[in-house]
Amino acid sequence: MFHRSIRKISAAVAAATALTLPAGAFAWTPPPFPHLGGIETGGQANYNSTTYQAALAKLSIMVLKYWPGLNPGGESMNTIIKQIKARNPNALVFFYTNADEGYLGSKTTLAPLYNKVNSMHWWLKNGSSLVPSFYGDGGYTINNTPYTQKDSSGNDSIDWIAKWYVSNYYTPNPALDGLFIDNVFAKPRVTGDWYNNGVALSPSTTTASTAVQAGYERWFSLMHTLMPGKAQLGNAGSWAMPGATTPPGYVNMSNGAVLEALIGKSYSTEQWAGWSAMMKEYNAVMSATLAPKLVIFNEWGSPTDYRSFRYGFASCLMNNGYYSFTSTSTGYYGVVWFDEYNAKLGSAVSSAPTKAWQNGVWRRDFTNGIALVNPKGNGARTVSLGGTFIKLKGGQAPTVNTGQAVTSVTLQDRDGIILMRKTPLVQPATPTVTVGTG
Repeated sequence: MFHRSIRKISAAVAAATALTLPAGAFAWTPPPFPHLGGIETGGQANYNSTTYQAALAKLSIMVLKYWPGLNPGGESMNTIIKQIKARNPNALVFFYTNADEGYLGSKTTLAPLYNKVNSMHWWLKNGSSLVPSFYGDGGYTINNTPYTQKDSSGNDSIDWIAKWYVSNYYTPNPALDGLFIDNVFAKPRVTGDWYNNGVALSPSTTTASTAVQAGYERWFSLMHTLMPGKAQLGNAGSWAMPGATTPPGYVNMSNGAVLEALIGKSYSTEQWAGWSAMMKEYNAVMSATLAPKLVIFNEWGSPTDYRSFRYGFASCLMNNGYYSFTSTSTGYYGVVWFDEYNAKLGSAVSSAPTKAWQNGVWRRDFTNGIALVNPKGNGARTVSLGGTFIKLKGGQAPTVNTGQAVTSVTLQDRDGIILMRKTPLVQPATPTVTVGTG
């Protein structure tokens, strides 16, 4: 039912202006709304393309792929990050990592990592057998908990893997804003000897979950120490999904998270549990992360299904996350642009709503406009706006974005809309967020 993973990079490889502050923190000014994020870890690694860089620079935060020695078009990734930031000094750039799967006999640039895992017997075992990866792609599961044997330097598996990524990903790319680690599970997906004591535990056991959580808690603790002044993100797809509660140790563990495919896939929370369940998950993860709460709200779909896009985009705007749209035809590659991204909403003048505003429709107010979303299952609804607002003017959905002045709007089931104010509200000062380590 559930498989939220951006981890295909390993198979493919195998594949903000910072101010001077004390170590362990940096200041960053959150952008005005709408907040935009991007997962750009698929397709060609042609980050050297000036066209691609210009598109990436329109985003506030982005996750890119990397492997040691990657030099697109002969340019270092550190130079490319600087070029993106030259276009948007407030952009935050993260590299993808994962620590839960590896490959035997790998001849890729990740071979040193996998060879170390192999030599130290850090693979997860069930009896004497290595445990195949949950993803069925030929990989094997790494026991990335603190309960593995230590090497001659006193490193267990998660210690060594974290340090390897810092040395090979961050050190040669100091312009990077942090790392993203995939598959930060709340409980394991496979049966194995997580405590390295000869006892195989099924994924349903609390003790297995405790072991896996200890590994990721250690990862983030180390990263905050090894990369002072940088932010750290994780895939939080299993933290607060329906029926689950964010593990206590994961609260205030990371500076942000990716909520992959909240809409648009068969396993999407919105698909099988509904809009309210999806929003509960989104809000819970927002609450669980450290400043500046860089939570990416990811939707999959067709770039021409503007109604589904508006629905997801407006849903994201009900809190402070960063909306990311992924085309089903291209996957995690290419920035798809919508007319609504050009709406300069400004600052939020109301907090994340906790109940519907009118006729089951939800609303959030910004200095320059408002966002409305009509949840799936609510049916078509007409709402009075309490004043005159202006529809956006655009060519992608001309029957909706007409540029007309309106005092009421009708939203179809599973739809959303952005409306602009005739007279903007007074702009509150945008606070500078100090990114800490918990």
